[in-house]
Amino acid sequence: MTSPKGVARARLRSFHELMQHRVQRILLVSSLYDSFIMSEEGHLQETLLSQFLALNLTHFPDILQASNSREALEALDERGSFDLVIASISAAGDNAAELARDIADAGHDMPVIGLAFTGRDLRDFTAHNDTSALDRIFLWQGDVRILLAMVKHVEDRLNVENDTGVRGVPAIIVVEDSIRFYSSFLPTIYSELFSHVHRLLSEDLNLSQKMMRMRARPKVLLCDNYDDAWELFERYQEQVLGVISDFEYPKGGELKERAGLDLCAQIHRIRPDARLVMQSSSPENQQLAEEIGASFLQKGSPLLLHQLQEVLTERF
Repeated sequence: MTSPKGVARARLRSFHELMQHRVQRILLVSSLYDSFIMSEEGHLQETLLSQFLALNLTHFPDILQASNSREALEALDERGSFDLVIASISAAGDNAAELARDIADAGHDMPVIGLAFTGRDLRDFTAHNDTSALDRIFLWQGDVRILLAMVKHVEDRLNVENDTGVRGVPAIIVVEDSIRFYSSFLPTIYSELFSHVHRLLSEDLNLSQKMMRMRARPKVLLCDNYDDAWELFERYQEQVLGVISDFEYPKGGELKERAGLDLCAQIHRIRPDARLVMQSSSPENQQLAEEIGASFLQKGSPLLLHQLQEVLTERF
């Protein structure tokens, strides 16, 4: 029979084996003006550091800035691989989608995220470019926590197979095809998760133990269509803590008005204990959401993010 000390050592080893992939070096490709917009008083590294420290996170990445694609590719040649590239969708006349393809063609295997600074630029960019080389696109909306959300989004994708699939860490599936909305949701979701986990940590734990347990917070898995979300649920269904879903998004390659309702209803049949949150700009969808036991949030409401925070606290 294993002794209490043996069990404790095994649990500590298990915590050490979580979050094996970290974003430690970021290459930011943007104009000086864009980076100034994202920072407080023009100091982007300090801004990122302050956001991590505000959530009691002791691990935070370094940022190297390049003003255009040429400088970015030179930095990759000189300094080797980065863990994440964040590229303004139009930095000094360059194109983020083309940069992502150039990085891949040069033999570098790393996620590239596009960042838009206005809704108009985002619409023009997605309408006239093949964005498949980009891992994801985000829209800046004045919340500096979006940098943290990008980092954690990449880390969760890299670590989910081991942490959730092997180690059993819970996962939350977020399904949203609107760049504008998930760019505002994710910073709120991550901030609330980290704050909640920190509140739950026992005061008698030392710093090392607290850091280990912070690694076991739920993974957040972002999808923009029914098929990817269902694949994730099937793969990790025993560990899925809940789903936060829009009503309308692609299913089987076609836009479906009730794809989210179909997804959540199916998940509810298999996992009645899973927490479900549905969002829609149509108030009449509230009754449909509540019929399957889902909380409902109305898009467009000025209280949306506050209500999302409350739902996360109460249900997750």
